[in-house]
Amino acid sequence: MNARPEVRTARPAAQDVFPASFAQQRLWFLEQLDGSGPVWNVRLPIRLGGALDVGALQQALTAVVARHESLRTTFGMQAGEIVQFVAGELDVPVERVALPAASEDELRQRLGELASHTFDLAEGPLLRVWLVELSPTDHVLLLLTHHIVSDAWSSGVLFRDLAGSYAAFAAGDLPQLPAMPIQYADFAVWQRDWLKGAELTRQAAFWRAHLAGAEALLDLPLDRPRPRLQSYRGNRLGHGLSAEVTAQLKALAAAEGVTLFMLLFAAFNVLLARLCGQNDLVVGTPIAGRRRTELEGLIGFFANTLALRTQVDGAADFRQLLQQVRTTALDAFMHQDLPFEKLVEVLEPARSLAHAPIFQVLFVLQNAPWDAAGFGALTAAPVEMPPGAGARFDLSVFTTEFEGQLWFSLEYSTDLFDAATIARLGSGFEALLTAILRNPAARIAALPVQAAADLARQLHEWQPAPTVPTSPADVYALFRRQAGLTPDATAVECAATSLSYAGLDQRAGEIAAGLRAAGMTGQTPVAICLARGLEMLAAVLGVLRAGGHYLPLDPAHPPARRALILRDSGAQLLIASSPAGGPAGVVPRPRASSPRVSSGRGTTPASPPAEAPAYLIYTSGSTGEPKGVVVPQRAVVNFLESMATTPGLGAGDRLLAVTTLAFDIAVLELLLPLTVGATTVIASEDDVCDPQRLINLLSTARITVLQGTPSLWRNLLAAGWEGLPALRMLCGGETLDRELATQLLGRGAELWNLYGPTETTVWSCVERVGDEPGPVSIGRPVANTCCYVLDGQLQPVPIGARGELWIGGEGVALGYHHRPGLTAACFRPDPFCSERTRGRRMYRTGDRARWRADGRLELLGRTDFQLKLRGFRIEAGEIETALLAHPGIAAAVVVVRAVAADTRLVAYLVARAAVVA
Repeated sequence: MNARPEVRTARPAAQDVFPASFAQQRLWFLEQLDGSGPVWNVRLPIRLGGALDVGALQQALTAVVARHESLRTTFGMQAGEIVQFVAGELDVPVERVALPAASEDELRQRLGELASHTFDLAEGPLLRVWLVELSPTDHVLLLLTHHIVSDAWSSGVLFRDLAGSYAAFAAGDLPQLPAMPIQYADFAVWQRDWLKGAELTRQAAFWRAHLAGAEALLDLPLDRPRPRLQSYRGNRLGHGLSAEVTAQLKALAAAEGVTLFMLLFAAFNVLLARLCGQNDLVVGTPIAGRRRTELEGLIGFFANTLALRTQVDGAADFRQLLQQVRTTALDAFMHQDLPFEKLVEVLEPARSLAHAPIFQVLFVLQNAPWDAAGFGALTAAPVEMPPGAGARFDLSVFTTEFEGQLWFSLEYSTDLFDAATIARLGSGFEALLTAILRNPAARIAALPVQAAADLARQLHEWQPAPTVPTSPADVYALFRRQAGLTPDATAVECAATSLSYAGLDQRAGEIAAGLRAAGMTGQTPVAICLARGLEMLAAVLGVLRAGGHYLPLDPAHPPARRALILRDSGAQLLIASSPAGGPAGVVPRPRASSPRVSSGRGTTPASPPAEAPAYLIYTSGSTGEPKGVVVPQRAVVNFLESMATTPGLGAGDRLLAVTTLAFDIAVLELLLPLTVGATTVIASEDDVCDPQRLINLLSTARITVLQGTPSLWRNLLAAGWEGLPALRMLCGGETLDRELATQLLGRGAELWNLYGPTETTVWSCVERVGDEPGPVSIGRPVANTCCYVLDGQLQPVPIGARGELWIGGEGVALGYHHRPGLTAACFRPDPFCSERTRGRRMYRTGDRARWRADGRLELLGRTDFQLKLRGFRIEAGEIETALLAHPGIAAAVVVVRAVAADTRLVAYLVARAAVVA
């Protein structure tokens, strides 16, 4: 073997000092800020087969280090500026690691350990080389550099120069590499000189216009809340496409006059738009940054990152998006010389340590130079390594082609995502690309963005199996059946009074007879405005027994609201208390008071059809007036039967009713116990208004089940309630937060979270709450109910992505009373229902939600301005309309502010009005 040749350098051996490039400057600051460590390592593992000359390899490495100044560079501060220190000479040894007869898993693990080395930018060297010896003819060469002196293209240059030098030394010759026209330090000086005048102004103007008004943060469907500080902890998953699909994608790109990158990038933006629910996306993509030929053979940090903005219109077809991406990419490539670091300076975005500025997702099509030949007599091939030690962005997709197949390496932040989420994303991307190949002109909104198996989980596996009704079709028949089984059991209690099942049935019959005598028909509702007590429940049953539907009114509501509801409903009969405080009487609606009226004898219960209304209940109205929801018999029957099973209620239970009749959750409190032989205990108005009295009642009345809003439960806790070991706690009407759930879990036997809008009959989802961390889910749909999380085009969003919750099935109401337009807007045909339920509708809840990976639903807020206060729906528009009716108010906006005071939730309605002068 020849002696090591003389190494010539372009500069004297004394240390030289140069300014850092813009890219190096930013990376140096990041290292000082958070010590990101191996996240910025550039790894190149090569498997070498054959008899390796280790001496020639060391000579080749020494020659390459001498050839490229970047490999001899360290960094520090001088006169307040970040500078490069270029050493005249630097010895970088080939470090040998013996790993004889190691398995592939052991090899991968060892390579991962070596690649996690942390560089010191001030001390160097910023190149480490390990030779892992598996056998005399089997080695793995691991070249590790810090990104501040290298990039993906540089890895190819490093391999090429090292391979060529090794081949020469192994043959006893000197390397014949072309002379270096410049070094990286020369580029850094030139870059700073060039980008400080007119060229900087021109390029900055383009990017400022390109990104004007863009969203600062991509709203990815995270598995966990974003931490306040990035840790750069990451992982990688791979996903491959078949050779056939790869070839078809290349052919399609050529036919459309775009590059493969443009095609893949356009498709990836479709996926992101559906995942994030955003149509205006900014995604980063790196470029080599070597537009000058003299830079192609250099090792250094030339790579730049472009922020490409894409507008995804779901109504457009994919070909239109593809042409938009082509135009955007070409314009960006024409202005690629502005370093990303300078772009950040120009845009001055709001900075956050929680995420990267401007974009948080990177898409890469890797085409850096790589030639496996030229390593002398040795064979060379890339080696699969374990995932890198970090993730520079929330999500990065690296696309490479190997042996005729496209491979996607999905690098993600483990602070934000689970591996299963990323695996679904990869499968969804493949499903999307396959659909594009079938029809490149497809409407974007119709393209699938998740695998068929994941879609099937949402639409079928996570929905309850349809059940065949076995109970009577109307609500009163449920009660009547139970009354026949347990006539002497106590049905209802309030204060010191009670009624058996037979007694309650008789009283309902008397009220039903009075209603019929007063001319009740099934066409209009019967209004009920009674104080809390036995008569209130008997009146509800009496209306149902007579074959009618009831309209609940709260005596505590303002008279003007009650009058409005009565007028809108068209109710002709009213059940109200007599002035003397006697039993309820039936009177024509226009009467202001209600004298005692003979209720008559009992009547034979009517059997209304399943689609006949059971009740008409009014909620707050977005248009300025309350709106009535018409709920059919079959919906209430399905609800009661489902609740009797889950959460469950039995004959020995005693349920405390605390809710006003005008709030639909009273349906469960009043009627559910009566269908299973349990007892409804109605709390008096005084009990409901005093938490301490309510606490006492829970114990003295031997209550086993209590349903309440989170506000009610907080009030009990604030009043010192310590719990009841056998109590089943049902919580709904507002969001149940984890803190309250944790407090309640130790105070009863079970805690259930319940969810559902009035338009889908009280509760549509249930969840038994455990002590796991994170937000409390609303669980899964109840029996014969379907829940869908859809985008604006009524397409299911991927699992984990945010969308609007739509509810279908037996619980869906008939619509809004006398409001066909609003009904048509909110109640749509259900395109996902089974054959057995064909023709059913689904309801638009206005709630944002997502499917968790375990098949449970999580609420994420509202899509509109609807508010919740103590469980009641409040449409700000209704209050604003009332304010605007005042002649002195020209404009008004209503918000809810909630603050904690003395451990109790205090809510304020704040009206801001512009008063006419």
